[in-house]
Amino acid sequence: RTRSDMILIYIAAAEAKMNEWKDKFDTDLAEMKEYLVRGASHKKLHRAMVDILYRRFRNLDERLISDGQELDLVHRWSSFIDKSKIRFSTTLYHDSHQHNLSSKQMEFLHCGSSYVSPRQLHILSGSSSTMNEILTKQMAPLQRELTRVFTKYPVDLSQERILYEKQLIKSIRYQLNKGQLILRLTVDNYNTYYLGSLNEFQKKSDDFVQHSTSYEFIAQYLDELLRPLFNNLSVSTRFLNSDDFIYKLRYFAIKLDSLLPKTQFVTFKIHDLYDNVTHAGLLQALYAFHAHSLVSTRHKRLSNDAIHELTAIVLRNNFFSYDDKIYRFTKGSPLNLPLTDLLGDIYLYDWQFPLVRQLRLNDLFYGRYHNIGLMTWYGPIEQLQTILDELEQLLPSGAQLTSFIATTVHFMDCLIDNRRGNLFTNVYHDSTVQPFLLPYIPDHARLSHRKWFRYIFIHAFHYCCSFEDFEDERIYIDAIFLANGYSLDFVEYHWRQFLKRFNFSHVELTDLNRYKYSSLRTELFSRIMARKREREEENLLETNQKMIQLHYLFDWGSRCEFNEKFHRLWLTILNEDLTFKQYGLKIQLNSKHCYSSNILLARSITY
Repeated sequence: RTRSDMILIYIAAAEAKMNEWKDKFDTDLAEMKEYLVRGASHKKLHRAMVDILYRRFRNLDERLISDGQELDLVHRWSSFIDKSKIRFSTTLYHDSHQHNLSSKQMEFLHCGSSYVSPRQLHILSGSSSTMNEILTKQMAPLQRELTRVFTKYPVDLSQERILYEKQLIKSIRYQLNKGQLILRLTVDNYNTYYLGSLNEFQKKSDDFVQHSTSYEFIAQYLDELLRPLFNNLSVSTRFLNSDDFIYKLRYFAIKLDSLLPKTQFVTFKIHDLYDNVTHAGLLQALYAFHAHSLVSTRHKRLSNDAIHELTAIVLRNNFFSYDDKIYRFTKGSPLNLPLTDLLGDIYLYDWQFPLVRQLRLNDLFYGRYHNIGLMTWYGPIEQLQTILDELEQLLPSGAQLTSFIATTVHFMDCLIDNRRGNLFTNVYHDSTVQPFLLPYIPDHARLSHRKWFRYIFIHAFHYCCSFEDFEDERIYIDAIFLANGYSLDFVEYHWRQFLKRFNFSHVELTDLNRYKYSSLRTELFSRIMARKREREEENLLETNQKMIQLHYLFDWGSRCEFNEKFHRLWLTILNEDLTFKQYGLKIQLNSKHCYSSNILLARSITY
């Protein structure tokens, strides 16, 4: 943890030094311009000298600023950083010191499970394949969806890095097999690997299976049918995501002015619910849900009884195989399926009713996100503890309810503080969680990480009440991407893109102070709500089958340029066909990657 904290200190110091030199450069440039206008003749630069200076400035800008081309996990830093001196990694958990992986092989694993080797299609197609054959394979998903051949674009077929990483992957596989090691993606959905002994991992897995009594494999699910109904019913007591949470909390504390100086925050968490809740308990909660007056009795030609029967069939026939044996869940449900979360939410909606009724009578705040919740309280602590103890008795055997009450708590990665009736929030970083982690992305990691860059900055604006806290979080975000191999160009370019997306000028953000930040943050909240309405319109288009999702396989080249040409071509075709234009269709062009390192190393894929 100390090493991680020092990274942030070094980055902050380097940024301060960079700003110092930037100010000095601006001062010198202003003096030079002043000399050109009013200076003595022997101090003036003639036109040719000025042109040379400005050409040099433009050349520097071109080296530092991206022009919108595909930005990648860069390897430029490899040339001047000795990775043999690195003693920690943000993307690899070691559980075995007995391995013969070389420094180059470990360096490849440090790129993370989302890393995608470039130009795989060229290698997979073989050296005898022509450019047309390679591009045809790359565009095959798009051709199937559109049945139209698109224009080709030039590519660079330099094979040195491609062949190097192909051999590197083969050598890693060999060392994993030789050393009886296991390499797997971690279950926390981060861009990290677990590297350990295969025998020890097998023993742990066998022990877990032998001492567990609940397993299933979901054959079908009812999530799409039930979720819209539940979302409409639970909108006042449930947080959809972190944006919804902070909006409702601010509305309670600021708009309604309901946060009193003596108000305390209460967080609670229900442990092991999904492993221990009985199928009968889930079905009983589903019956209570359908009995609500706001829920209709028929859904897509299915009655409530039919839905209950289908759900019971799914729960009874929930199997999976392990070590050549078949197991069935006798209770609970697997966490990797959306229906599990939905049935758990329906169960907890019924379970929380006595607590919500008590809080609503006293105009207190309450909200729940899956198995964690947040509420306010200003009465006797003993009374609250009695309510929580009674609620814990209603939980299934094996489940546990823990709670924490104070004027300062953390919830959904947000630090919440009641300062004499005023709400203060900040981003909370759990000290027990490894810092500087990117999420694992199975499809198009580079594109999704750019979207995630925008998301965590919105997240920071939402949570950080003070300008100083936001500045600290901005440095932390920069460190996340730099620690995972992205370049400083990438960070600066997407910071400017973030400002552009929300119509902020670069001057607004560079000249920020604590007073301007408050108004800017309020403006961002309103723009986020406008974006939310746009997403709702897109969801409506999808519901009415007016949104066409198109996909193509991205391997190399200028993705942005290809997308622009595609949209121009689409609009040309659309405008020529008035009948087709009347359908009011909207397209969304999506790209997918080839195999990530996780798929190549953790599964049997020939590369």
